[in-house]
Amino acid sequence: MLDFGCGSGSFTARLLDKICWPPERLRLTLVEPVASARQQAVARLTGFSDTTIAESAMLPDGLVGCFNVVLSNHVLYYVPELADHLRTLVDALSPSGVLLTAIAGRTNALIQFWIAGFGLLGREIPYNTSEDVEAALRDLGARYAKHEVAYELTFPDTEQNRMHIFRFLLADYLASMPRKPLLDLFDPYTKDGRIEIRTARDHFTIQA
Repeated sequence: MLDFGCGSGSFTARLLDKICWPPERLRLTLVEPVASARQQAVARLTGFSDTTIAESAMLPDGLVGCFNVVLSNHVLYYVPELADHLRTLVDALSPSGVLLTAIAGRTNALIQFWIAGFGLLGREIPYNTSEDVEAALRDLGARYAKHEVAYELTFPDTEQNRMHIFRFLLADYLASMPRKPLLDLFDPYTKDGRIEIRTARDHFTIQA
């Protein structure tokens, strides 16, 4: 199994805990550019496999037919040269392998926040969305299925909490954007002192 963009490994640990693969059957490779997060992931996931976890900051060269499962959970937003990376991930699959990836599309509420925020700067969002992933998969001639998964994001409605979301979404770009128009984007989702956002993301299953 290859986890592309594993972060600190918390999602993967929850997934593997539910799957319950025998440790002797799992060989795990982690790709994560942030070294500190990657080391956290190695420490968190070591107990799931009897073999030493392979880890690197970037996709290694020569990955062909190596993996039964490739996982990329809400990572492809930030990947440059998206088509090239997707081609590498698909080529890395064994003949019966699957690539599983989750990514939100432009109708997702938080992606709408991206669109509005970068619109305040007079520019398009600098990230990929589900639409870009699907277009790249079509261009590659990949065999894939896509389905939409609904979810809710709810939390107490305070300015601090609203800003937490924008710091996560916008990172260094936030400092260049006016604060009030961003905060006002949450107003349609207020209910009884809480923010309640019901939206959806896309899950892709890509076959070798």
